[in-house]
Amino acid sequence: MTPPTPSRRSARIALVSTVSLGLLAGPIAMATPAVADSKSADCTVKALKPKVHDKDKGGYKKGERKFVKVEFEFKIRCDKDAKVHFEQKMFQKDGKWKVDQIGKDHGNVWVHKHESVVNIVKVYDKDRHDKYEKVFHYVKIRVEKKDRYGKWAKWSDFDKSPVATIYVPNGRY
Repeated sequence: MTPPTPSRRSARIALVSTVSLGLLAGPIAMATPAVADSKSADCTVKALKPKVHDKDKGGYKKGERKFVKVEFEFKIRCDKDAKVHFEQKMFQKDGKWKVDQIGKDHGNVWVHKHESVVNIVKVYDKDRHDKYEKVFHYVKIRVEKKDRYGKWAKWSDFDKSPVATIYVPNGRY
């Protein structure tokens, strides 16, 4: 057996040092933090507690149930300007277990740091001989992707409002 020549020995040392450097640097490269996509905005939504609409506290037509107009408001906050799509559903609790959907809305809104969206829905007396109705709403959002296709991202955030007890004068005129 002949001893290795100097060129083979240096090539073997270079190969061993390259492999060991790769084994050492591999876990370090994997431990670096992931870089977020800088093109899309990071947005959150907060569903606020429903409240009686100040301008029109209620009404009725002769022979019909009484109602109160209720504001279902939510706020969207983004870290930068973004086009946001929202879906909102408004509900009225009827007893302990039954929940009725009383309205829904969806649309797009340009958000410049923060934006409020208010939807006004009539809440009717359920003829249960009490004067209070319980309402809440649910909102979800997604941000438009900033690619050449203009597609929407997956639903990024959602929120449910606290339940509000709204006074509705019962009875018929």
